Amino acid sequence: MPKSVHFSGTNDGLRQAIEDRLVRAGASISEEPQGADMNIGLGTDLECDIAVLPPGSDSDRADLVVRLCDVIIPNGGRDWGTGTLLDWVDQVKHGLEPQTGSDSRYWVNVRDVADALVTLALGRDGLAYSGRVNMCGRRGWRDEDVVDEIRILWERYNNAINHSHTVDSLSGVPSPVRGIHSQHESPELGALHNALIESGGEGWHPLVPMRTSLMELIASTE
Repeated sequence: MPKSVHFSGTNDGLRQAIEDRLVRAGASISEEPQGADMNIGLGTDLECDIAVLPPGSDSDRADLVVRLCDVIIPNGGRDWGTGTLLDWVDQVKHGLEPQTGSDSRYWVNVRDVADALVTLALGRDGLAYSGRVNMCGRRGWRDEDVVDEIRILWERYNNAINHSHTVDSLSGVPSPVRGIHSQHESPELGALHNALIESGGEGWHPLVPMRTSLMELIASTE
């Protein structure tokens, strides 16, 4: 199993989450690529073992290319899709109507992403899988449902801060992101699922609920 990992490219919330997870897994972070057991590039075309790139991007200088999108990164900047949600949160806070599209997005929490990337990087026998894989959430969320959920959570957050909860506000309100419209098939994730299994994991099974991710994002903006 690789013991030291070097990063190139962007230094953002995604990188910080991966580094934290690597350290907890017993690996060390190397400042220099020479001598590192594994090199991970984030948003860069530099030579590396694993390149994490936006959808539609590619690299012939990496053994494994992970095309990543729709990541929720609280306290982690606007990259990898988080900027869209940050804009919606800001607009809801100011009583504005967010501009949404008609397509579904496949949101996933950064902790699930970090867990998966660390599994790929720290395989039992090094990098066990090469090629191209997509990484995003497994379920599609309609924009309007996500915005409705942000409104509900923002109201609850305000009520908690201002001690203004009522019986109605504390009653069970169905989550829009759990409705029937969220049951969409995600983009092709079979290759990612297999790569994680080959690397010693249990496949691609994101665990952090959408509501939890949005709550964390809202709290990070206060």
